[in-house]
Amino acid sequence: MIKAISDQEIVASFSSGIVVTDCQGIISHINRQSEKKLGIVASDLIGKSIAEVLPFFHACITECLESGKPLMNQLIEVVQGQLVVNVNPVLRDQVIVGAILNFRASDTFEASARKSDSYRELNRQLEAIIAASSDGIWVCDAKGFVVTINSASEKLNGIKAKDVIGKNVSELLDKKSFDQLVTTKVIASGRQETIVQHIKKTNRVLLCTGTPARDENGRIALIVVNERDMTELENLRKKYAQSQKITEKFKEELSERTLRELENNTIIADSIPMKQIIQKSLKLAHIGASNILILGASGTGKGLLAKFIHKNSNRREDPFVEINCAAIPENLLEAELFGFEKGAFTGAAEIGKVGLIELAQGGTLFLDEIGDMPINLQTKLLKYLDDKQFRRLGGTKSINVECATISATNRDLRDRVQNSLFREDLYYRLSSFTLEIPSLCDRRDDIPRLVRFYLEKYNKKYNRSTHISSKVVAQLQNYSFPGNVRELKSLIENGVVLSEDASLDSYFANIEKKSSPFLPVLDMPASSKPIDLSETLREVEKQLLVKAKQHCETTRQMSLYLNICQSTVVRKLQKHGL
Repeated sequence: MIKAISDQEIVASFSSGIVVTDCQGIISHINRQSEKKLGIVASDLIGKSIAEVLPFFHACITECLESGKPLMNQLIEVVQGQLVVNVNPVLRDQVIVGAILNFRASDTFEASARKSDSYRELNRQLEAIIAASSDGIWVCDAKGFVVTINSASEKLNGIKAKDVIGKNVSELLDKKSFDQLVTTKVIASGRQETIVQHIKKTNRVLLCTGTPARDENGRIALIVVNERDMTELENLRKKYAQSQKITEKFKEELSERTLRELENNTIIADSIPMKQIIQKSLKLAHIGASNILILGASGTGKGLLAKFIHKNSNRREDPFVEINCAAIPENLLEAELFGFEKGAFTGAAEIGKVGLIELAQGGTLFLDEIGDMPINLQTKLLKYLDDKQFRRLGGTKSINVECATISATNRDLRDRVQNSLFREDLYYRLSSFTLEIPSLCDRRDDIPRLVRFYLEKYNKKYNRSTHISSKVVAQLQNYSFPGNVRELKSLIENGVVLSEDASLDSYFANIEKKSSPFLPVLDMPASSKPIDLSETLREVEKQLLVKAKQHCETTRQMSLYLNICQSTVVRKLQKHGL
């Protein structure tokens, strides 16, 4: 009688690979086809957990044991290729006592389909798309086992596909290959998730988005992860943040510097002309006026008045940015005003530079010596004043800056307009409101308090205790001060520092000789005859004009020499018949 074929012989003879486990996932049977297809030895694996020795089957076995339902046609990627897996529970008295898994190569399962041209073309296209993508792509199954990754992802993460395919993402995290993976978040939430991931191995910053793909029953079948390299963008963001910090620091320093200067200096206004100027300035400050033009001879305090207006306006908490249009070379003035982009010209900074106009955002831009601005740059300034927008040197993006504008000059702008040295439209744009500071000789009532103010300031600065008598102060009131307040300030400082005595009276005894090298000395014969002051002043003025004519060729040069307007020079020359 022929012996009956045993169950083990049947299992061993199957063309499909078969793996059987108990209810705890411990392997009890492995057939010869499994050994052949997976390159394993059954005796080495029986009695061990499938999670340890065949981890790519672990998810399917676990799901079947937990649900008690069969899993059919599951695609699993292993080193040997893609497998089609079926898992069925083993029941005893309606209790699950194990699971039986059978598998075969997907090539066999889909042989007929693979022979079709449309299948091959579609497969080729999908493989080409994934391989050609500059973004990294991961595909994982519903349990988090890696199905495939493309070459871009290998480069971004510094890994090899063969080292991660078939492994669960939780295993990669346990081995600290990654600090986080978006796949775990998608599995937990069941919806699309995005994270920013720093890859230490390659020092790249990746924007990772995991998207679940669902089957016909609405269950997650696959998770597709897209990785975009954000390293350069992150570097630019850091540079921009650094640039913003520098900009904010500049703004704070500019504001502090303005406040310090106003604390260390003050506008003395005892004379009627200066009281009128201060009153008008305060009114303009309170209404938030812009395009204010301050006129006055050199040394009268135009910059100080501009700061005074800013401090008393609603922009006082924002920057006060000052630029001297005559002190910066013409070829650099545009870059200083409007800034420049990286590589705008030879020697340009790596990340470009913020212009002074941009730094004045929300505050006040003070254009000192505006009359000396090059004619070609006046056009760009006018366009900014009209539109409140400009472009950096070498840039293409328009930048919007809203700030008040105050200009100052000791030049006769009308005369410069007539001589085509200053744009007429810019002149009218800058001079919506005009303030003209009188020379010190026209505000002599301010001199006593100015003397006391600077005497106290420099005594404190140089640790001195000097003083001046009222008689000498009266003498200073009669001096012309061609250098205006700046000259008075310099005289007091020199007296405090250089005087050997506590009293500065002797130091200022011959004030004209100390301070005015070209001031003519009148021949005043000893006589009891009264002096005609008006005639004497007229004669002094004439001698000054004669002296200036000897040194200068044009009335423009004379205006600079005498520190008065050109039109005033012409008028006085006509007055004296010169």
